[in-house]
Amino acid sequence: MASIELKAVSKTFGKNTVVNDANISVADGEFLALVGPSGCGKSTLLRMISGLETIDKGSIIIDEIVVNNVPPKDRDIAMVFQNYALYPHMSVYDNLAFGLKMKGVEKETINTLVENTAELLDITELLERKPKQLSGGQKQRIAVGRAIIRNPKAFLFDEPLSNLDAKLRVKMRADLLRLHKKQKATSIYVTHDQVEAMTMADRIAIMNKGEVQQIDTPIEVYKNPENLFVASFIGSPSMNFLTGKIESEDSKLTFHTHTGSTQIILPESISKLLPSTSYDDIILGIRPEDIALKDANAQHSRITNISIELIEHMGDISLLHFSPEPNVTWVAKTPPSDSLKVGDNIDLFLDTNKIHFFDVSTEENLML
Repeated sequence: MASIELKAVSKTFGKNTVVNDANISVADGEFLALVGPSGCGKSTLLRMISGLETIDKGSIIIDEIVVNNVPPKDRDIAMVFQNYALYPHMSVYDNLAFGLKMKGVEKETINTLVENTAELLDITELLERKPKQLSGGQKQRIAVGRAIIRNPKAFLFDEPLSNLDAKLRVKMRADLLRLHKKQKATSIYVTHDQVEAMTMADRIAIMNKGEVQQIDTPIEVYKNPENLFVASFIGSPSMNFLTGKIESEDSKLTFHTHTGSTQIILPESISKLLPSTSYDDIILGIRPEDIALKDANAQHSRITNISIELIEHMGDISLLHFSPEPNVTWVAKTPPSDSLKVGDNIDLFLDTNKIHFFDVSTEENLML
């Protein structure tokens, strides 16, 4: 296996910069997820690593060798595509063996490698079938198997599960993760699905508009987002936001919306983290799971007389939609309750130790 490093990598198409000054290091054996909205540049970045797309600036280093001018076939990297890219006229066996045959590998060796790969992916009984006889999940296994059989330095996955239904995606996610644990292969996995990224990756690189916003472990990205975009993108439902000001009153910090209708008393812990104790314009962020129906903690701040606008019953939880301010919708993630109805007026309690504050102009997290 190999390490992969991108140093100040940039790519433009015409006047559009699709990747801007990307710096990413992937350790030998690490599973890194590239996640972000459609059009953020993550697939272009993957194609540049594979050599299918040229770079305009910077360096791509694989196993400590700069590969900017190395053709794709000589980078020893296997790529798994979204559309499987199987040969429809060939059997599963021949799809797996095709690349080895092109390299002149002996037939006996090919047989052994195909059998081992099929056993690893639990597809031995499929070897004589054609792709049209396979389900979506089976096709994806074959596509992965065709990459594994080459024993490359690294694997690149370009949204490989996006064509599968929700239930099958969950299963394939687990299968790919188990496979990674067995192979200990260096892997870069592109997805727009944050759940895939959070559940599979050792680290996540979040991208937006061609730029890497943050790289860290799933837990750290979730707990300490570096900016407003990461805070809004990671988490489901996403973080709630409210613009207002912070004032010091009687040695206590209080957040007020500009209308004055919402007031949140802040704990001393926040005053120690914020650069200042006074802000005329600041963005407050709090996750839905940090809003409770009951005051279970002395650090909770009550917001009163909230009207429930929508309830989404998810079985184990309920999502309560409400508006703390005009034209601002928040979501609270609470235990399920049959007693709550749309239109009810209730009090909610914010865990103020879990609040984040973001700069209005730079959108950076002020508490890091």
